[in-house]
Amino acid sequence: MSCSSRETRLVVAHPRSAGSVSIEAVLIIPLFLLTVFAILEASLWVYASSVAQAAAQDGVRAGTAYGATAQDGQGLAEAILHQRDSGTQWTVTATSGPASLTVVVDGHALTVVPGLNLVVHESATLPWERP
Repeated sequence: MSCSSRETRLVVAHPRSAGSVSIEAVLIIPLFLLTVFAILEASLWVYASSVAQAAAQDGVRAGTAYGATAQDGQGLAEAILHQRDSGTQWTVTATSGPASLTVVVDGHALTVVPGLNLVVHESATLPWERP
């Protein structure tokens, strides 16, 4: 049977494919949500890591300046973290040696998934400035 250009052809779905869209949605939607939450978690961890790294680098630069102390660097790093408040509890440690200063920033990234604990650990080391 042939159809002319003016006739509309009626296509009938096969009875076995009637619920296939629902099954596809049940399989695809959880994978999509898992991908979205993974991207969100990764973004929050990268942000927390970059804030911690910036605070550690600025703190070590301030602490190793001529006439500055390790406490100066630690204080500046804590002030930077407080200014960029990301809802994270940070721990800043400044360790001075005979030749260099190391500032370490530890904390946890914010999460959207309850129970997930993403640790952030960043450090920076510079030699002391000499006159």
